[in-house]
Amino acid sequence: MKQTVVIVEDEPDTADLLIRKLEREGFSVIHAKDGRQATTLIDTIAPPSLVLLDMVIPYVNGFELLGIIRQHPNWQQAPILVVSADYYEPDIQRALKGGAAAYVVKSSGFSDLLRAMKRILPPAEAAASTPARPVAKPSADVPRKRRASARPHTRSGRRKNRAA
Repeated sequence: MKQTVVIVEDEPDTADLLIRKLEREGFSVIHAKDGRQATTLIDTIAPPSLVLLDMVIPYVNGFELLGIIRQHPNWQQAPILVVSADYYEPDIQRALKGGAAAYVVKSSGFSDLLRAMKRILPPAEAAASTPARPVAKPSADVPRKRRASARPHTRSGRRKNRAA
């Protein structure tokens, strides 16, 4: 079963990038483009495996949404990873004190985000979220190497050429 990640992000380019990358990693993704959509999701869907929350979003800001999630009876245990463009220490401390499990700055890249996600998600879920790597199969147009037989050929085991 795929883990579900809710992304609350108002920038379309950033949201599209996160959605594509997380789906490639094997996650099921639900996107809310602002605080209003996010509050509607909180009231209508089961809690996700993880919430990726931008702090600067329209209508209901990230700090308010963090409080709403922490007060909701079903969602209060959902891990929240703040993903923000701002690296302002008082905001980072406020988010962590408000219930965020981690704070990742967007400019640090997707690999930092994945590392933070793996730290936050329970080990069994993190292992299940890593998709199996496909085994490369030789294509039909690539010649295959012949394997040497493990058995030595004996004179009696060979076919005799008969003249016709």
